[in-house]
Amino acid sequence: MKIEVAMLRTGLAQGGSSARRPQAATLPPNGPGLMGRALVVGGTGPTGPPIVAGLLARGHEVTMFHTGRHEVAELPDVPHVHGSPFEAGDIARAVGEGGWDVVVATYGRVRLIADEVANRCAHLVVVGGVPVYQGYVNPGSRFPYGVALPVREDSHPLVAPDEPRFAGYSTGPIRRTEDHVFSLGAKGSFGATYLRYPTVYGPRNPYAWEWNVVRRVLDGRPWLILADGGHGIHSRIAARNAAEAVLLAVDRPAIAAGKAYNVADDDLLTVRQWAQLVARAAGCDLEIRSLPRELPNPGLAVSAFGGQESPTCIVDTSRLREDLGYRDVVSVPDGIAETVEWMLANEPVLRASGTTDPFDYPAEDALVAAYEHALASLAPQAAPFGTGIERMDMVQTAKGRAL
Repeated sequence: MKIEVAMLRTGLAQGGSSARRPQAATLPPNGPGLMGRALVVGGTGPTGPPIVAGLLARGHEVTMFHTGRHEVAELPDVPHVHGSPFEAGDIARAVGEGGWDVVVATYGRVRLIADEVANRCAHLVVVGGVPVYQGYVNPGSRFPYGVALPVREDSHPLVAPDEPRFAGYSTGPIRRTEDHVFSLGAKGSFGATYLRYPTVYGPRNPYAWEWNVVRRVLDGRPWLILADGGHGIHSRIAARNAAEAVLLAVDRPAIAAGKAYNVADDDLLTVRQWAQLVARAAGCDLEIRSLPRELPNPGLAVSAFGGQESPTCIVDTSRLREDLGYRDVVSVPDGIAETVEWMLANEPVLRASGTTDPFDYPAEDALVAAYEHALASLAPQAAPFGTGIERMDMVQTAKGRAL
């Protein structure tokens, strides 16, 4: 593949445009850091612009290495190296002959990147994900079912390096990549830091889960199906908050080296609460209809693994807070509003690209009608439990009549 180096200014996000204002870069607690050479692998996704802006604000000389297929208006003017972060030859040409103070790898074939920068980079910061935890993608693989709550970096088991493929997804390579990076770090090739992301939301996210809700608002659809009523809880991270975690790891290499960090927003939402916030940001409240997770339904399309993942996954971010001083830089409602604003500005592109949701409204109507009919038919069998389950007697401890 041809390698191109260019000084680029603006391009359109996924072919669209947005009126969003640029976000200010955050600075480390003690002000800008020392000048250093920083290579960002990726940089055009949801977290890229705030990472690049934050590195520049800290005094780093930044170069981006990505495919060049997407350029975004929010990016500052820095050199771009275009090539494939998945091919060894392109990676070698992008890294060049010199060294780097920090390399931030947000995508690509990380094992190849790590091999190329070994002994030529002081600090390698890699973005991974929570699927490395056993029981997240395949909850039935653990007892008790699913992940332990909250999920802690050192105490929760990771998937096996040869973990079988499940739900169309292979988690074994994620584990092997982490092991490889930390092995090189242990040999002194660089300081290695891994950031384990949960579901990310923000402008330009290629996995546009919020679009499943936003499109229904735009289509005038009055209700939304959620599996099990959307009562599961999953840690999420706003793009700007994820970038903040990356920048804090860059700021404190001596502390962060050799460690993995869970990354998540300070606040937690149920899937139902998330959908309600998204719908309101899009301009309309939607009624929530519930269908069981065991029944294939469009409510499963709001998750990465079609409802086959652990129903609840809450990651513990204590290490990130205590080691690196992490705090959200954008609240959950504001982060969702930014995401929805971008989607509204890029509606034609999102309608063309679609998501895992078929948006088959007649089929939804028929499914819900059949389900409600089936529930009504079960009323006689359910009747004994309507009166047979009584409240346990207990001593009244607040104001009121004591038993």
